[in-house]
Amino acid sequence: MNVNSSQIAGAEKEAKLLDLFAKNLSEAANSDNQQKRLQAIDNNLKLWVEIETSLKSAKNLLPDNIKQNLFKLADFVKYMTLSKGVNMNTNDIKTLANINQQISLGILESVKNNLAAEEAFSLLKCAMDLSKANKENNQKELAAALDNNMQLWVYIKTLANSKQNKIPEEIKGNLSKLADFVSKKTIEVGRNIANVNQTTLETMINTNLQISQGLMSKQMEQRKK
Repeated sequence: MNVNSSQIAGAEKEAKLLDLFAKNLSEAANSDNQQKRLQAIDNNLKLWVEIETSLKSAKNLLPDNIKQNLFKLADFVKYMTLSKGVNMNTNDIKTLANINQQISLGILESVKNNLAAEEAFSLLKCAMDLSKANKENNQKELAAALDNNMQLWVYIKTLANSKQNKIPEEIKGNLSKLADFVSKKTIEVGRNIANVNQTTLETMINTNLQISQGLMSKQMEQRKK
């Protein structure tokens, strides 16, 4: 998979920092303490400079269109902060806080959508690899496809069981059971790869196809809203 845990963690870290700094800015906006206001504004500026730097990284998880919007927002935050400085009023600070809150939610939503698309594609690819290797009776490729498929399902199970994952517990449980099922069946097929149980292999392939289709359907529904 192209998406890895460090990329996810990086995007989530940015979202959490934006939310935290939004709260700090909101508190500062309602405070008469000039030093507190300046500190919150300065910290927020530094955060956006860091975000701008991370956007330029090839490892950044976000789609290009969102990156471009974030670049524009970073320029706006820098301009507003540097041009007004100590003269920034309460409404100005609240504007910065609101930007942070909205972008925090946007980043988390984008990460979730990207993961769904990545998982759907990976499940589909594994299903195709398994089917192709089986039809060509290529034991070496089938063994590699089985290994890749099991690694993918281990990843999905780990992701589903993450404390940061907000999907319903019922779905988490179903994904965990499916991952355990795939692991069990992979071992069964792997033990007798020279004489594959076609029913078992077809079940594994269909499982991938069904879950992949489900993930893509959810994405389409979300885009229509």
